[in-house]
Amino acid sequence: MNINKILLNGDDYQLNETDLPALITYKEKTGGSHFSISLVADLALRGSKILFLTAYPMAKDNFLNQVAELDLRVDYVTEIAQLDNNAQVIIIESGNEALGIEALQQLTDLSERVVLIKNMEVFSQALFDACLGLDKLILSGDIDDCVAKQAISKMEFKTTVIFTNPEIKLSVQAPELEKYVGYLWSKNKEGLTSVDF
Repeated sequence: MNINKILLNGDDYQLNETDLPALITYKEKTGGSHFSISLVADLALRGSKILFLTAYPMAKDNFLNQVAELDLRVDYVTEIAQLDNNAQVIIIESGNEALGIEALQQLTDLSERVVLIKNMEVFSQALFDACLGLDKLILSGDIDDCVAKQAISKMEFKTTVIFTNPEIKLSVQAPELEKYVGYLWSKNKEGLTSVDF
């Protein structure tokens, strides 16, 4: 199986849907991107329904590589007519924010889906207006460059993962971190987290 394991304080860690919403913030090339994809791949492995929107195709390719050996129904959607609630994983065309917003508005099973918004710094306020109230939301990217950073910084996340301490104040602050290591905080767990390749 290709899914990369997540470690917390050196032990295997699995995030559950009850640990959402989650914020994962990082600068480029610090490990947060791959961590986010591995987290969602593990949720898919354990049966979660996923709606996946990312700015760039590399994240989609990373995800598909990790779940390649699993028997999942993954739909890659390039137009709204292709949207199908029966797909376990719906991947919106990379960077297609308008299609992502439409999917958020039209999916009848949205409340059952984990929604990943990756590269949050690339998207406009319209996307955040459509998704910030969702319980099973994962926001991933550089919060400092995100148009909705003020609203996000005031949200209560059940899980926060920091690979780079942002300039904007969050309720959680990470200690000094090595490269590719994040600090994970949730109500019942906290510590250093990384991906075991």
